Amino acid sequence: MDRPAIESELRAFFGFHELPFTKSSRASEPFFTDAFNEALERLSYLAERRGIGALIGEPGSGKSTLLHFFLRSFSRATHAICYVEHTRCTSLDLLRAIARGFGITARYRKVDVLADLEERIVRLSREKRIQPILVLDEAHLLAPSALDEIRLLTSFEEDTREDLTLLLSGHPQLISKLTLAVNDALAQRVVLRIKMENLDRQQVERYIEFRLEMAGRTAGLFLPDAIEAIVRASRGIPRVIDGLCELSILHAWKGKRLEIDAELVSVAVDEYRP
Repeated sequence: MDRPAIESELRAFFGFHELPFTKSSRASEPFFTDAFNEALERLSYLAERRGIGALIGEPGSGKSTLLHFFLRSFSRATHAICYVEHTRCTSLDLLRAIARGFGITARYRKVDVLADLEERIVRLSREKRIQPILVLDEAHLLAPSALDEIRLLTSFEEDTREDLTLLLSGHPQLISKLTLAVNDALAQRVVLRIKMENLDRQQVERYIEFRLEMAGRTAGLFLPDAIEAIVRASRGIPRVIDGLCELSILHAWKGKRLEIDAELVSVAVDEYRP
């Protein structure tokens, strides 16, 4: 049976108009918690203030969802956004990717790329009154030398003026990298450190209910013991919750069961983490 046919049967069996625990469903409608809203506020402050910020969270904690929701709020008439996701590369390749993100044809020598970026950022900020924002996702993968090159983008001719908003987003290892002596100059310039918190027990339950409601399901699906099993296995990490719920739904559909209990979740856990 092909994928569209399975999805169609799942929707019909459980009363979904879309699958509830997919990446696309997370991106289209985030789950708002107090911590999520506070992180948005702090990101907005950083964008207004300019300077360097760090967004830290475990894998699957929702950093990318937060970033994409945040960046969608800006107009191209007032902001120039450069989002770089693939950071496991040389510092020159990274600078070239940033240059392309800001609409520059990247040259070959690092010194030329840096000069072009400086000119572009300063011109956007001071002449066109367009605020440049640079987001480096998966920044924990950056080499120390690349981090130092990035620092140069925030310290042009006037050290008293901030032209660029730079946000480094990554796993907790990013903090460890910033504590290295070689990155001390960059770490000193980080004005905000935002930490993504995992969901607590009540939030996990609300998150599952929210995703089901967004998918069109009004009746309950996960029994209380199933929720408890998901809380324990996921540690409140949204991506893990999604994976366990999706697998549990598949097993429930296969067994023609309209409710999901801890036994089904246990099967999902074994499959998710073999």
